[in-house]
Amino acid sequence: MSFLANLRQQNNSEQPLQLCYLLSIDQQHIAHLHLCLAELHQARPHLPGKPYFVQLQHLERPPQFLSPQDRNILQALVTADAEWFNHQSGGLPELNTWGFLQELLATGRCYSEYQPGRWQLLAQGEDCSLQLCWLINERGEQFLDWQTPQSESKVFYVSRTRFCKPLLYNTRDHRLGLAITELNAQAEKAISKIKPLNADAVEYFLQCHQDDWEQLTLPLPVLLSCEETSAQLIPLIVCQSVRVPSEPHGIRNEIQLHFALATEHYCTRIEGKSAPTYWDGSRLHQLQYDESEIKLRQAEIARNLAYFSARQHFGEDLPSVWYSRKEEDWQQLFGETIHHLTALGANVVIAQHFFQHYVFADSWQVEMQKGDDKGVHFSIHLSVGKLQIDLGELLAQLQTLNQQLKPAGKGKNQRFTLPDGRLLLIPAAQIKSLTEELGDLRYEAGVGFQLPKRELHRLASIHHRLPSATDWQGDLDHLHNAINLHQSPIVLDSKLSCVNAELRPYQWLGVCWMQHIKQHNINGLLADDMGLGKTLQTLAHLSFEHQQQRLTHPALIIMPTTLLQNWAREIKRFTPQLRVKIIHGVNRHQWWASLNEYDIVLSSYQLLINDLEHWQAQPLSWLILDEAQAIKNPRTRVSQAVREIACENKLCLSGTPVENHLGELWSILDFLMPGCLGSAKHFKSHFQKPVELDGNANRMAQLLERIAPFMLRRSKDQIARDLPAKTEIYQSIPLNDDQQQFYQQLKSLCWSDLQTQLDDTDAPGQQHIMVLNALLKLRQACCDPALLDAPHISSAKREYCVQMLCELVAEKRSVLVFSQFTSMLELLAEALTKENIPYLMLTGKSQHRQQLVDDFQAGKAPIFLISLKAGGTGLNLTHADTVIHYDPWWNQAAEQQATDRAHRIGQDKPVFVYKLITENTIEEKIAALQARKAVLSQHVNNQAQLSGENFAFKFEDLMSLWQEENSIV
Repeated sequence: MSFLANLRQQNNSEQPLQLCYLLSIDQQHIAHLHLCLAELHQARPHLPGKPYFVQLQHLERPPQFLSPQDRNILQALVTADAEWFNHQSGGLPELNTWGFLQELLATGRCYSEYQPGRWQLLAQGEDCSLQLCWLINERGEQFLDWQTPQSESKVFYVSRTRFCKPLLYNTRDHRLGLAITELNAQAEKAISKIKPLNADAVEYFLQCHQDDWEQLTLPLPVLLSCEETSAQLIPLIVCQSVRVPSEPHGIRNEIQLHFALATEHYCTRIEGKSAPTYWDGSRLHQLQYDESEIKLRQAEIARNLAYFSARQHFGEDLPSVWYSRKEEDWQQLFGETIHHLTALGANVVIAQHFFQHYVFADSWQVEMQKGDDKGVHFSIHLSVGKLQIDLGELLAQLQTLNQQLKPAGKGKNQRFTLPDGRLLLIPAAQIKSLTEELGDLRYEAGVGFQLPKRELHRLASIHHRLPSATDWQGDLDHLHNAINLHQSPIVLDSKLSCVNAELRPYQWLGVCWMQHIKQHNINGLLADDMGLGKTLQTLAHLSFEHQQQRLTHPALIIMPTTLLQNWAREIKRFTPQLRVKIIHGVNRHQWWASLNEYDIVLSSYQLLINDLEHWQAQPLSWLILDEAQAIKNPRTRVSQAVREIACENKLCLSGTPVENHLGELWSILDFLMPGCLGSAKHFKSHFQKPVELDGNANRMAQLLERIAPFMLRRSKDQIARDLPAKTEIYQSIPLNDDQQQFYQQLKSLCWSDLQTQLDDTDAPGQQHIMVLNALLKLRQACCDPALLDAPHISSAKREYCVQMLCELVAEKRSVLVFSQFTSMLELLAEALTKENIPYLMLTGKSQHRQQLVDDFQAGKAPIFLISLKAGGTGLNLTHADTVIHYDPWWNQAAEQQATDRAHRIGQDKPVFVYKLITENTIEEKIAALQARKAVLSQHVNNQAQLSGENFAFKFEDLMSLWQEENSIV
């Protein structure tokens, strides 16, 4: 729509329009006129209205809102200055200015903005006589000005010609008046060229103009009495953004170094070579300083700003300048360098609209309140001066920008724009740490972060991540409890254990830890390495509970069936005062009614599901799971069954809480403390996937910190003084020629068949099984071709192993031989029989398991052949001093468990562990992949830092074995 059409539409609208005149006075005291069209509301114009542009057509055919008086005013404007056409603001006519102003005032529509957004109607005031006088500013400069009769009267001008045609504006009653002066044309000409005079120029001025000015009856400046005054030199570091067309975006952020002089009553900047002066009302002071000190201070400041690009002296009168396009340089300036500069006595000045003004939080505050669900909600605020910033809002900004895990890059600070334009900096490590800890919590503006009851222990981690000087306010009971939970347990008097054994210091500390978590009403996982005495520590704890009369109901311990008798023997040996009952066998039901007569009840995972209703009805003081990795899969019936047994106090025992993936750890801890790690879905997305697939070390460290209160683990390395040395030896064995030829033919055939099978199915599960089956054949070929119905082919590994066993027996060594293939153990047994070497063998089919163990411990046979699955748990075989792993197993943790049958508490001899690997075969690839995958399990179980390796054996890993193996010629 054209301007004219718009005006016509406005003119025909319901609200009538009025032309109004807005008068403003700039900093140079020059008057400006603005035209606007304002709608009338209750007969009053609604200002500031819409700008009105002067149109020639309106002067010829005035619209309804232009009165004849308005037309005359507009005509006077364009006659005085044609630039007013098509403009809505400009200067007043310089001829007959007062007459023009009188016409404006007469309209009753001339206004001034005396406060922002508030408009005051102007009226005509009385005429007033003005006199010229010389005034003295604080620098001792003398300048001409008009002396007004009242302080509220302000002089303004129509043109920029100084002192020409002054007018008066009374700011109290908002009236304009005519200023009357007695200056003639010669006087006006004389004063129009006068500039402010400093002390040195006054004497020269009087010499040149005194006679002429006296004839014109103009006032003269006076000579001021002057004295020298010592001043302190202060560096001024001015940060500002200047327009430089050659710079990106046309702006350069720079530092200018100036110097100021300060006395007790005055401070001024040094400009030029002349000594600064100041006037105190009666005397002029000339400030004195040591010029050599300037160069010294310049050099000091330059050293601190060396990382900036420096432009050092364009001229003696210009300041030194530093600038940089790097955001990190400005962050370093405000984060570190500024403190060094202020220590040197420098003042830092931030110019308005400086684009790199970084600030840090002055303080942090946390306000906590208890929630309706027995949890808490809390808000975290940062203070920057009087400004308070909600940390939750800042973290929300990061999530919006998808920067949650990398807020500013390594070693940098994260910046946030404050409402006033400043940039708040938070150290990168701190904001990343807080983001990691708080990122999965629900946040609601005005309420804060919400922490459910099951995760209140996290308050200690939040407390640790915030600055030490953070001000915590509100209900802090849960915070104190969380902090106490994370502290070391109180070491109790070991005499209170009442066990028939001398507990090692680390074992008694484990008992104290169990007491510690019980006092805080949480449950825990004792995850000491195999063979460090988890059973003994548990019995000492239960004995202590019994002594303190807290074992009011039986403690139920669930374990694999093979361990029932072992636990019963250990209880009778170490804590005979505790009454124990094994619930097992077909006649177990007769004991249900009398269970309260016992202190400890033992049962197995295998019977738990069938007996679940009985256990649900039985009050328990403790529910303890031995070999708790049995519930590593939360979907199994056993795992679901233990969760249905009501018991306030729970304890899990496991030397390998993580065997295959982190989800197993979640399952155990979720049984102990439901919800302590969130839901399984949340745990998988927040911890498991970032750690296992992405190698996220930060998320791994967060997980270890999160589980620290619930999990205690001591590795054998930590208590090496209590165990003899363990030496691991990888023995590489070359294949015999016929076995090598057999292996290569088998590999080629399997590879061809596998490719065909994989092409016939897209199901990942089936493909996974196909690859495993193909690899199994190659592994069996490495062990002994007889496992693949090729007894006529020799076995280099079997020959080597038998010869090795013969030598070890001759040296009076006791040996454990582990293999995952029971048929391989049978082949070794046949070979040992031929060599007349006695042996024992334990597999899943073996009966009288404990008798076999006792016979070996008694030295009835020097060699114990054990299947890896049957001998991985529950065996104490400290009579052995040598362990042989005949073939590598996928999970190194299982191998480690087997080794720990010999290398455990009670072993008094150095243990040698041999791993037999055939050269240039799939076994070498498995061993390498096995070592890589073991890293995560070791780090989780040992609560160490993660190296970032992947963990689980996935289809892609198995295929990589084939590809590597297929590349060997």
